[in-house]
Amino acid sequence: MKFSLKMLTLLSTIIIDRQNKHKNILNNNNLNIKYYDYIVVGSGASGTTVAARLAENSKTTVLLLEAGSNQNIYNDIPAFESKLSETQQNWNYPTVSQKYAHFSYVDNRSNIKQGRVLGGSTAINSMNYYRECPDYYSLWSDITGVKGWSYAEVLPFFLKTENNLDNKLVAIESKYHKSGGELTVTTPVIDVILKNYIIASKQLGYKWTHMDGRNPMGTTYMQKMIDSNGFRQSIAKVFLENRNHKNLKILVNSLVTKILFNYIKKAIGVEVYRNSKIYQVFANKEVIISAGAIGSPKLLMLSGIGPSDHLEELNIPVVSDLKVGYNMIYSPIIDSNTISFDIINQSLVEKPLKTFENIYNFFVNNSGPLRNKVSGVTCFPEMSYNSTYPQLSNGCVLSRTSYLGTDLDAMVAHYKHPDQWRQYFSPYLNRTSLSLLALIKRAKSVGRIQLASIDPLEEPIIDPCLFCNENDIDDLVKTIKLALKIYTSTHMKQKIKPYKYPIPGCTPCPNNYFCDTYLKCIVQANTDWVLPMGGCRIGVSPDTDAVVDENFKVFGVSNLRVIDSSIIPVATETINAISIMIGEYGVHKILNNNT
Repeated sequence: MKFSLKMLTLLSTIIIDRQNKHKNILNNNNLNIKYYDYIVVGSGASGTTVAARLAENSKTTVLLLEAGSNQNIYNDIPAFESKLSETQQNWNYPTVSQKYAHFSYVDNRSNIKQGRVLGGSTAINSMNYYRECPDYYSLWSDITGVKGWSYAEVLPFFLKTENNLDNKLVAIESKYHKSGGELTVTTPVIDVILKNYIIASKQLGYKWTHMDGRNPMGTTYMQKMIDSNGFRQSIAKVFLENRNHKNLKILVNSLVTKILFNYIKKAIGVEVYRNSKIYQVFANKEVIISAGAIGSPKLLMLSGIGPSDHLEELNIPVVSDLKVGYNMIYSPIIDSNTISFDIINQSLVEKPLKTFENIYNFFVNNSGPLRNKVSGVTCFPEMSYNSTYPQLSNGCVLSRTSYLGTDLDAMVAHYKHPDQWRQYFSPYLNRTSLSLLALIKRAKSVGRIQLASIDPLEEPIIDPCLFCNENDIDDLVKTIKLALKIYTSTHMKQKIKPYKYPIPGCTPCPNNYFCDTYLKCIVQANTDWVLPMGGCRIGVSPDTDAVVDENFKVFGVSNLRVIDSSIIPVATETINAISIMIGEYGVHKILNNNT
């Protein structure tokens, strides 16, 4: 394609306009007012929803504080998801060394992807929109005893925001999906390889289903928070760029370091670190913590809300003795590109390269490989949670095409034995593969978050305790074996083939390449974990594990709520939609006197 001056001018105009929309969110980036009705800490899926909804009342003043920076045009491009994770927009929290996992990684450690940008993780993640099935919320209520959290009771708060452009789905499932809300949800482009994966799974007896339906067991596509033109729909774009609330103050690069309490343990404000200075701002009504699965537990403990023995070790005065940081749950998932199948005919897939032609087609023509490709999902009935919740999936596989790229040094940097991994990846540079991302959604292992010190700038101590419960290893091995039946089926053998070399450090069996011992080795060497949650778990008194009640209020203090994914008591692998629902439900609780 040859580019004329006119085409270059058009592209520049569109990019500048989009960049200005990102910048113009910040109506006034100075902390010149000390009192607001509500202070919301964290601009992720929940926090931005809370702040924007509260600001719909023009008589209410709201301050939204974000530790990270503003978005830029790279956040608009779905295919740049992995690149965004390598920037300052990712907290990239390190874990402690794992005893039973991460054997391939340097020091047996991994890093947690969490958004440090306006919009939080919705600005850098894979954009999946998934709400879970009704059984999920039944289990949630059964574990915690909370009332008002059944599927029927939370469904209106999903629907309030949803603008689903899949007309067929909305027509069939009109009770469960709708159009007309602020958040655009689409089913992205289906590529040829994924279409064949769907055919293969059907041939093996897995029915076509819908993940958010009453029975998600089977195969389906993952819907995405992407608009009709292919642009990422971060929560900041949805609720902040498209509105102009003069009563909503938004500050970026503003790290909240402490919650302020008066003598009767009433939250009255926060301390904010910005521009190398500490400021204090005060809330006339409530302080709302939405700093995320890691940030919220950390901030509460720095403020004296947490396990008394841990806080006393650090000489932090105890305001409320609660199990903050405990009950951290997550979904273990095979590391991306570990179990991959090379696509034999590379002409069937487009490469998401950062070329001028691709960028032009994305921004001007809303086409090309920089638009997101949909992920296929198979949840196996054989791996349901248990007999009490037969419709609740546990073992699933995400199937998606992955472009390996050419930067071999970056690919192998986090491995203990990089030379072995160089050999593993080398034949497939600049090629696209079909990844097998097996996961278990409800791990039995439970982790914990602790403070490393009283310094708010120091990263917390995060121990997922991955595979501390050995049943998780067995469950993940079983899930991989089920997924391999699809990947190695007669139909798929015509389209894909396994990588040439075995996983470094693991040995296949001579008569059964993907034998149990080989898969177990892969699981312990190369399983990562996604989406920590639960460090401020919801519950009812006298539940000693609970940090907040069913109205999001923190036990033992007043005028303080935690409204984000840290309250979730049952793990799931995708929380965009759930976190937005939590924000909507939280505002409802605030505005309706906690009923």
